[in-house]
Amino acid sequence: MITVEQLAEELGINHEDVVEFVMVFLDYTENEDLPALLEGINSGDCEIVRKRAHSIKGAALNLLLPEISSLAERIEKMAASGNLADIKGLYLDILNNMQIVRQMLT
Repeated sequence: MITVEQLAEELGINHEDVVEFVMVFLDYTENEDLPALLEGINSGDCEIVRKRAHSIKGAALNLLLPEISSLAERIEKMAASGNLADIKGLYLDILNNMQIVRQMLT
């Protein structure tokens, strides 16, 4: 996992801004994207799952969080193909990775 200092250097911004941007991502994703993603998984709505996974993937990619982005991309591709079978495990992996990132910031 990349450190806050490495993120700041890679993104070309200061430490405080990295923390702020990543916290906004975590808060939004935890309060908006992930609940909607889980609802889509539970209801079998591949399009909602695909859209929410795409949103998470893009934001995580922009913030240089490859683990989260990669997991979201896997969900996005599975949902696009109509396969929601093993997505709950990937959803939980995203949650775990987000927890790790949050701990890194504090």
